[in-house]
Amino acid sequence: MSSIWNENFVLNIPQIDEQHKKFFELFEKVSEGDEQKEPEELNKLLIELEDYLEYHFKEEEQFMKDIGYNDYKNHKKQHEFFLKRIEEMRQEYDYKNPWLFDKIRTFIKK
Repeated sequence: MSSIWNENFVLNIPQIDEQHKKFFELFEKVSEGDEQKEPEELNKLLIELEDYLEYHFKEEEQFMKDIGYNDYKNHKKQHEFFLKRIEEMRQEYDYKNPWLFDKIRTFIKK
Protein backbone atom coordinates (compact mmCIF):
# COMPACT_ATOMS: atom_id res chain seq x y z
CA MET A 1 0.00 0.00 0.00
CA SER A 2 1.11 3.57 -0.55
CA SER A 3 3.25 5.43 1.92
CA ILE A 4 0.53 8.07 2.45
CA TRP A 5 -2.35 5.66 3.04
CA ASN A 6 -3.08 4.85 6.64
CA GLU A 7 -5.95 3.56 8.72
CA ASN A 8 -7.07 7.11 9.58
CA PHE A 9 -8.63 7.22 6.11
CA VAL A 10 -10.85 4.18 6.78
CA LEU A 11 -14.55 5.04 7.04
CA ASN A 12 -15.76 1.45 7.35
CA ILE A 13 -17.76 1.90 4.16
CA PRO A 14 -16.21 -0.75 1.90
CA GLN A 15 -16.97 0.90 -1.45
CA ILE A 16 -15.63 4.29 -0.34
CA ASP A 17 -12.64 2.79 1.48
CA GLU A 18 -11.64 0.90 -1.67
CA GLN A 19 -11.94 4.06 -3.72
CA HIS A 20 -9.74 5.93 -1.25
CA LYS A 21 -7.12 3.19 -1.45
CA LYS A 22 -7.27 3.30 -5.25
CA PHE A 23 -6.70 7.06 -5.18
CA PHE A 24 -3.56 6.65 -3.05
CA GLU A 25 -2.31 3.86 -5.28
CA LEU A 26 -2.77 6.06 -8.35
CA PHE A 27 -1.06 8.96 -6.65
CA GLU A 28 1.92 6.81 -5.72
CA LYS A 29 2.06 5.49 -9.28
CA VAL A 30 2.23 9.08 -10.54
CA SER A 31 4.69 10.42 -8.00
CA GLU A 32 7.14 7.54 -7.56
CA GLY A 33 10.07 8.05 -9.85
CA ASP A 34 8.35 10.96 -11.55
CA GLU A 35 11.68 12.43 -12.65
CA GLN A 36 12.48 9.25 -14.63
CA LYS A 37 9.11 9.08 -16.40
CA GLU A 38 8.69 10.30 -19.93
CA PRO A 39 6.48 13.43 -20.09
CA GLU A 40 3.79 11.58 -22.07
CA GLU A 41 3.64 8.77 -19.50
CA LEU A 42 3.47 11.19 -16.59
CA ASN A 43 0.79 13.25 -18.29
CA LYS A 44 -1.29 10.12 -18.93
CA LEU A 45 -1.00 9.11 -15.26
CA LEU A 46 -1.95 12.60 -14.10
CA ILE A 47 -5.04 12.54 -16.30
CA GLU A 48 -5.96 9.13 -14.91
CA LEU A 49 -5.58 10.46 -11.37
CA GLU A 50 -7.67 13.57 -12.08
CA ASP A 51 -10.38 11.53 -13.77
CA TYR A 52 -10.46 9.07 -10.90
CA LEU A 53 -10.81 11.86 -8.35
CA GLU A 54 -13.78 13.31 -10.22
CA TYR A 55 -15.38 9.85 -10.44
CA HIS A 56 -14.76 9.15 -6.76
CA PHE A 57 -16.13 12.50 -5.59
CA LYS A 58 -19.31 12.02 -7.64
CA GLU A 59 -19.74 8.53 -6.18
CA GLU A 60 -19.09 9.68 -2.63
CA GLU A 61 -21.39 12.68 -2.97
CA GLN A 62 -24.19 10.49 -4.30
CA PHE A 63 -23.66 8.09 -1.41
CA MET A 64 -23.86 10.96 1.07
CA LYS A 65 -27.11 12.15 -0.52
CA ASP A 66 -28.55 8.62 -0.47
CA ILE A 67 -27.92 8.21 3.26
CA GLY A 68 -28.95 11.77 4.12
CA TYR A 69 -25.51 12.78 5.38
CA ASN A 70 -26.15 15.95 7.36
CA ASP A 71 -22.79 17.59 6.57
CA TYR A 72 -23.09 17.01 2.82
CA LYS A 73 -22.72 20.66 1.80
CA ASN A 74 -19.50 21.15 3.76
CA HIS A 75 -18.05 17.88 2.51
CA LYS A 76 -18.90 18.80 -1.08
CA LYS A 77 -17.10 22.13 -0.55
CA GLN A 78 -14.05 20.15 0.60
CA HIS A 79 -14.20 18.16 -2.64
CA GLU A 80 -14.45 21.37 -4.66
CA PHE A 81 -11.48 22.83 -2.79
CA PHE A 82 -9.47 19.64 -3.35
CA LEU A 83 -10.25 19.64 -7.09
CA LYS A 84 -9.28 23.31 -7.32
CA ARG A 85 -5.95 22.59 -5.61
CA ILE A 86 -5.34 19.62 -7.92
CA GLU A 87 -6.00 21.89 -10.91
CA GLU A 88 -3.51 24.44 -9.54
CA MET A 89 -0.97 21.67 -9.08
CA ARG A 90 -1.67 20.48 -12.61
CA GLN A 91 -0.71 23.93 -13.82
CA GLU A 92 2.50 23.69 -11.80
CA TYR A 93 3.22 20.37 -13.50
CA ASP A 94 2.65 22.00 -16.87
CA TYR A 95 5.26 24.59 -15.88
CA LYS A 96 7.64 21.88 -14.64
CA ASN A 97 7.71 22.69 -10.91
CA PRO A 98 10.25 20.16 -9.51
CA TRP A 99 8.69 20.26 -6.01
CA LEU A 100 5.16 19.52 -7.18
CA PHE A 101 4.84 15.98 -5.84
CA ASP A 102 6.18 16.99 -2.43
CA LYS A 103 3.54 19.72 -2.34
CA ILE A 104 0.80 17.26 -3.28
CA ARG A 105 1.95 14.77 -0.64
CA THR A 106 1.89 17.50 2.02
CA PHE A 107 -1.55 18.66 0.89
CA ILE A 108 -3.04 15.15 0.99
CA LYS A 109 -1.68 14.47 4.47
CA LYS A 110 -3.56 17.49 5.82
